[in-house]
Amino acid sequence: MRREIAYNELDERAGGLSDEEASFVSRLRANEDTAYDELVRTYHASIFHVAYRMLGDAGEASDVAQDIFLKVFRSIGSFKGEAALKTWIFKIVFSEILNRLRWWKRRNRFSTFSLDDDQKGGSRYHVTDSRPTPEEALASKEQETAIQRTLGTLSNDHRSIIVLRDIEGFSYSEIADVLGVSIGTVKSRICRARADLKRGLMQYLSVQRLK
Repeated sequence: MRREIAYNELDERAGGLSDEEASFVSRLRANEDTAYDELVRTYHASIFHVAYRMLGDAGEASDVAQDIFLKVFRSIGSFKGEAALKTWIFKIVFSEILNRLRWWKRRNRFSTFSLDDDQKGGSRYHVTDSRPTPEEALASKEQETAIQRTLGTLSNDHRSIIVLRDIEGFSYSEIADVLGVSIGTVKSRICRARADLKRGLMQYLSVQRLK
């Protein structure tokens, strides 16, 4: 069944979109199945990874990623080209994720981080050698566990900043657009978030060594 999305003229020049991106958005708005398939291939891994880092659970991350793509598909008709497509998509990503976190908080539900998750979204902290020694594999697993556990202790604002900047590599301006804050706010939050992350990692690792 074809997706029913209203088609409106895209003013690609308003947002300074490249001709290639403007053409791609036009294909999405024209409900081309191949364009939707390309969108999923391009963004699925990154969206899942962000959702996993923010929510701490692979199953929840998979569910919210599906919800996000549905919302993107249904909302593409409202995309005016005032920001990059990537920025617009990740505004939706963080809106959905933060709404879910607030929903959890209202119901006194807290995310629990599974140490056995397969990390389907990948991690920039894994050992890059294709054949790590047992000692290297253990160290990598311990580091991954420490990072994910500590991310779960940060505020939503600080966790968002760390995930976007230090894990996903977004620029300051991209983060400001996604989160709807000034670049100055982004920079100050990054400093505080990194300090909180470092303090949490040191505390977690110290406790683990005592066990």
